[in-house]
Amino acid sequence: MEEPLIHSAATVAAPIRGTDYLDLVQQFAIVAARRIASLGVIIVLLIALGTLLGVLSRWLFNRPITGYDEIVEMGIAAAVAATFPFCAASRGNLAIDILTQRLGPRRAARCELFGAFALLLFYGLLAWQLGVYARDLNAQGQTTIYLAWPIAPFIWIVAVFLGLAAAAQAIVCTVDVRNMARAAAHHPTAALSVALPVIGAFVVALAITGILAYAVSALAPVAQDSPRTLAVLLFLVMWGLSLALVPVAAAMGLVGVAGAVLLTGFGPALNVLATTASGYLTDVDLSVLPLFLIMGSFATRAGLSSDIYELAHVLLSHLRGGLALATIGGCAGFGALTGSSVATAATVGNVALPEMRARGYSPGLATGCVAAGGTLGQLVPPSTPIILYAILTEQSIGQLFIAAVIPATITVALYMATIMIYVRLVPDAAPAAHQRAKLDEIIRAIRKAWGVLLLFALIIGGLYGGIFTVNEAAAVGAMGTFLFALFRGKLGGGALWNVMAEVTRTTAMIYLLIFGAVTFSFFAGISGLPDLLGLVATGLHLGPLGVIAVILFIYVFLGCIMDSFSVMVITIPIVTPLITNMGYDLIWWGIINVFVIETGLITPPFGMNVFILKGIQGGDVPMWTAFRGVLPFVAADVVMLAMLVLFPVLSLWLPSTMVH
Repeated sequence: MEEPLIHSAATVAAPIRGTDYLDLVQQFAIVAARRIASLGVIIVLLIALGTLLGVLSRWLFNRPITGYDEIVEMGIAAAVAATFPFCAASRGNLAIDILTQRLGPRRAARCELFGAFALLLFYGLLAWQLGVYARDLNAQGQTTIYLAWPIAPFIWIVAVFLGLAAAAQAIVCTVDVRNMARAAAHHPTAALSVALPVIGAFVVALAITGILAYAVSALAPVAQDSPRTLAVLLFLVMWGLSLALVPVAAAMGLVGVAGAVLLTGFGPALNVLATTASGYLTDVDLSVLPLFLIMGSFATRAGLSSDIYELAHVLLSHLRGGLALATIGGCAGFGALTGSSVATAATVGNVALPEMRARGYSPGLATGCVAAGGTLGQLVPPSTPIILYAILTEQSIGQLFIAAVIPATITVALYMATIMIYVRLVPDAAPAAHQRAKLDEIIRAIRKAWGVLLLFALIIGGLYGGIFTVNEAAAVGAMGTFLFALFRGKLGGGALWNVMAEVTRTTAMIYLLIFGAVTFSFFAGISGLPDLLGLVATGLHLGPLGVIAVILFIYVFLGCIMDSFSVMVITIPIVTPLITNMGYDLIWWGIINVFVIETGLITPPFGMNVFILKGIQGGDVPMWTAFRGVLPFVAADVVMLAMLVLFPVLSLWLPSTMVH
């Protein structure tokens, strides 16, 4: 997907009529942060190249590169940290905006300003604590094991980049205050529109820092006497802040810190924030996240989505509804490259919807199959939500990828069966079948799509066969799609910068979500909130499957009104201990967790994928028509969910046969 236009450095350097110095500062901050972030992406690509060289060295000479994991740890930490300033400057952090329309422009602007100040506080807190942690590491003389590199300088780099992110966020806050002041100038009675959110943000900051510092001795005993009550109250506060347009990472992180301070004191709570952030930034296994994100962005840029769609079309066009069937196949193939539901729906939708409409497919079927197929983007491995789930639950990313293969395959088959039944019951929904493609057409399509097929075979086959680690598979994918985009001439004219900007925003957003989620998870764990939920579940007398059914219903509801990342980071710290206490396998639950959230993305009346595709088709398709078209696929998802719950072997058998 194309990135929104951002002013170039030349534009920033030149005076702009009607633009004040604050706008110039903001534009300069965006451009400068973008350059820093792009350097981070280049470092990740170099790490991918080094990983491939390490694989070759191991295969050809039986000599792995000594200490390379430590190079990856330190390099990834610096590279990921370099993405934070751009994410802040370009307003790339995730917020739940379902109430924006109801709030109205003025109230929404006040909430956004309040959220901007909360995010500034979270950035500042992270930068401060990582700086303190780096100072302590330096004093202790901590070094890596094999290469004996001092660790402190790399953590200092992370702290500096987070400080720059805080500075960029401060500029965002200042611009928002200026804009609200200008709006209020035309409505003198609306002056409080500017004052209230600013004052409110500072009150929250004082409550968490100053007031809490003086009152902790009085509040801590009360909190420690009723930790579960505190947890429930702060959980509601966190939800309230998230719904009030405070970025999810800041809402979870700040509430988690506040709760942990009350239960453990300032020292332990802030130490957890610093060590957790540092630990995730230097986690070798987590390096797969930016690598797979790079893979998805370069795959989109290289045009691999149209290649796989064309192959699916050639193979299936002789069937009635063949173009819709090809759309499902194309979504599955493209999802294997991007790992993103929204990106898959939007990208394949741009290709498939005009084709289907031009060939006489009904608007409902066209929208429904693309919206449903888009959900395959996060189920077909490699998948970004699966990686996020694995990180938050400390499960094996490789096992989860392999566990998703059979459910994803069955889902594709169910969607195709749904289309076949649909066009039989509603013949006017699709034109008559085309002639079967000739052998030379099939061969030509396979040749064109060989890159997609090879990459998928290398990544999944290499993981299953024990040939690659997850990191090595991610490196293969990232370098492979980069080379495809490069040799196809798709990275000229600023396209490379656009890809890098897209990768950096998503990387920083996800990492910040992880920081917030694990901070809140630490507080939830020490408060006993998961134990409380276990007692509530036991008191319902529903049995394990009844509890699972209730949880799935809640997830579908949340999935149809919120982004999947938001749902996962908010619920996983609370739900996962409950699942574990009931004796269920977390690999099995991970596949169900991702699948049920994706079901929510196409469930009326708020399914996000359907709204995106209606936007692509334009205003000539009524909303009810779009949702009516997707309902058969929702029914297929319900069948699939029941199968996953009742037959865990669908998720667990393939990982059990992996070569380790």
